[in-house]
Amino acid sequence: MQTDGRNPFQTAKRLARAGRIDELRACADTGDMHAARQLAIWLSRADRLDELRDRMAVGDQFARRAYSDWLVRHRHIPEGIDVLRPLATLGVPGAQQRLARLLAGLGHPEQAMAVLAQAPPDSLDRRQMASWLDARGLIDRSSGRAGVRREYLDALRRKVAAGDVDARLQLSWIVLLWWHSFEPRLDDAAALLADIGRSDWLHERLVHESRGWWRGEFRAAAIDVLASAEVKTYHRTRAALLMMQNQRNAAISQLRSLSTEGDQSAQHDLTRILDAEQPQQEIKVGDHPNPIHVWGIVFSPDGTALAAWGSCMSGSVQAVVWDAASGAQRYVQNLSGRWPRNVTFRPDGTLDELPGGHSGRLATAPDGSVRAVRAGGRLRLHSTITDAVIREIPAPAGRTMAFHPDSTVLATSSDTTGVHLWHTATGILTRSIATPAQALAFSPDGTTLATSDLFEGAIRLWSLTR
Repeated sequence: MQTDGRNPFQTAKRLARAGRIDELRACADTGDMHAARQLAIWLSRADRLDELRDRMAVGDQFARRAYSDWLVRHRHIPEGIDVLRPLATLGVPGAQQRLARLLAGLGHPEQAMAVLAQAPPDSLDRRQMASWLDARGLIDRSSGRAGVRREYLDALRRKVAAGDVDARLQLSWIVLLWWHSFEPRLDDAAALLADIGRSDWLHERLVHESRGWWRGEFRAAAIDVLASAEVKTYHRTRAALLMMQNQRNAAISQLRSLSTEGDQSAQHDLTRILDAEQPQQEIKVGDHPNPIHVWGIVFSPDGTALAAWGSCMSGSVQAVVWDAASGAQRYVQNLSGRWPRNVTFRPDGTLDELPGGHSGRLATAPDGSVRAVRAGGRLRLHSTITDAVIREIPAPAGRTMAFHPDSTVLATSSDTTGVHLWHTATGILTRSIATPAQALAFSPDGTTLATSDLFEGAIRLWSLTR
C-alpha cells in the first residue's frame, strides 16, 4: 500500500477504519509514525495484547502507551504506571503529564508534582496543581480569593528551611499558581521566592508564565516586585521580563550587574542577547488597537506589503496589512471564515481567504517538484510525481515551514531552537536564526524572511542577502 504523502495521518486513519490491518502494519514497519500509532490503538481496542507487547519490546513507543492505557482502562493502574514510566523518563510528549495524573489519582501528588516538573511547560500544569491541592482540602476560599491554607504553607516553609527538596518543589508550584492566577498575588509569590532560593527551573517557568503581549501590565508589576532586595536571586528573571517589555538596555544593565557578582547564568543570558542577530524590521502586532493572535503571514506579490491574520480578543478573525518597508499599518480587513487556511492578495490590494484550516505539517515547493511532510517528529521531502521519499531533513519538531520562492531552501521553525534554513537538494542546514516563530513567509524576491512571534505579538523581517 503506497501511503498518501499529502496527509499520512489521514492515510493511516483510513486504513485503521477500513480494518486493513496488514497494510497498516506494513506502513508502521517502514517507519510511518502515524501508522504505528493507529496500529497500536487498534491492537489495544481489539485486545491483541500479545502483539502489543511484542511491538513494545522492540521499542515501539506507541505500543507502550497503548498498552499502558489498556491496563488503566481495566483498572490495573499501578501496572499501567510502570509501563508508562520509561516513556516519561525519555521525555516522550504527553507521557509526563499522563504519568503525573495517574500518580495523583493514586494519592501520590508529591510524586506527580516531581514528574510534572520534568515536562515541558504547559498552561494546564497550574490547573492540575490547583485541582490536586483542592482534592486534598488545601485550597482556602474563605477570603473569596483562592489561596493555599496557611497551616500547609507554613509547614512547607519549615520543611524547606530544613532542606526538604520535595517541599521546595511544592512551594515552587505554589509560586507559579499565584504568579498566573486570575488575580496575581505577586507580593505573596515574591515572599516565597526568598524561602525557595535560587532555582533555574523556577526561573524558566516564571519566564514562560509571563509570556504574551497581552500580559504587559502584569510584567510591569512583576518587574517592580522583583526589584526588592529580598528576591535579588530572581533579578535574572526580572531581566528576562524587561526584555519582554522591550526595555533591552535595562535588561542588559541588570544582567551585567549580576555577571559582575559571578552569576554564570546571567553572563550566559547577557552573551546571548548581545550576540543575537537583529531583524531589519519589527512590526508590533500586539500594539495594534485590536491586536490579533497571528495564525499566518503572507507577502503581497510585489513584496511591498505584508498581511497577518488571526483571531481577535473578541473571537472574530481579522487580517492586518502592513507596509513591509516602514512597518506602518495600511488597513484592517474582517475575514468571514472562522479558520482560514491562507489569505492572498487580490489585484486591488484587498485580501481573499482560502478556507480549510491552517496546518504547518505540509508545504509544497513553488516549482511543484517536492512536498515537505512533517510526521512523527521527522521532516521528509517527497517527490510530487512518485510520492517517493527523496530525503529526510533532521529538523527539530516545530510549528511550521515554508519554501523559498526558488524552491532551493526550506525554512522550518521551532519554539525552542528558532528558525532553520535547509538546502533542499542536500538536506544541509545553511543558517539558523534565534527567534521563536509560529508562522513563516518569504518575500517574493527571496531576499527577506518574515517570522511571527505569537507571544511577543511581533512580526520580524530578516535579511537573507548577508
